[in-house]
Amino acid sequence: MMIPKRNQALDGVRGLLALTVLIIHAVAPGPLVPAYIALIGGAAVCAFFALSGLVLTRAWNQGFIAFLARRFVRLWPVYALCLGASFILAHHQPIWTQFFWWPLITLRDKIVNDPPAWSLCIEAWAMLAMPFFVWCGRGPFYRALIAGVACLVAADLNPYFFFGIFFIAGAWLSRFELRSAFLESAVPQWLGHVSYPLYLSHYLVLRYLGLPLVVSVPLALLVAAVLTETVEKWSISTSRRVGHYLSHGVRPARKVIAGDVEGSQPAAVTTA
Repeated sequence: MMIPKRNQALDGVRGLLALTVLIIHAVAPGPLVPAYIALIGGAAVCAFFALSGLVLTRAWNQGFIAFLARRFVRLWPVYALCLGASFILAHHQPIWTQFFWWPLITLRDKIVNDPPAWSLCIEAWAMLAMPFFVWCGRGPFYRALIAGVACLVAADLNPYFFFGIFFIAGAWLSRFELRSAFLESAVPQWLGHVSYPLYLSHYLVLRYLGLPLVVSVPLALLVAAVLTETVEKWSISTSRRVGHYLSHGVRPARKVIAGDVEGSQPAAVTTA
């Protein structure tokens, strides 16, 4: 299967979602936020999960082991750096297992240091089910529907299954193209470019530095831009090489990977 051409509108969506989370934490700083604001933030993060399912399904064309290695290298450096900085800034003893996304954390859990990091736990562990998400997304609609209902039922036993619904939905939506002049314009595109570091680092700037919003918000964007051009740039490049080597056993030529879709996607956030 050929990797589809990059859909820039999705980068714009990702950028606006990251900006939404930043605004929420700027308006309601601290671990405790009003219920309606927390709901908006949770919806934005779930949209990140769906976006991951969509993008990774579109780009799926390699072995599972290579995919997992690639995603780890892609996600971990920025995550580990921001998590480590959060322990330092909060003057807390590091919880070393959290550097490898354990224990699993959900939106309901209290995260003192860097609240947005909870979604990376979900994102990382969901990658183990990526072949299933692709199978659902590339099949008929009833397959995705049955899988979504199964996740709802399984959520009664383990709440983490609930988030599978969004990955499945995104995987199924991967068959459609989104086009938008606004989303493909300069500002949403730039926000999409810095979205992953912005998502994980903005809370540290807003909460721990004690600066007024008129200073801390631009500073958060600047920090994200610096991380994008340094740590994330390295992680993207290295993840491509790792994935290509594990898939083909040779070093990739730069031109071979230039059009890669997955390598420049989050996570998340999610990447988020």
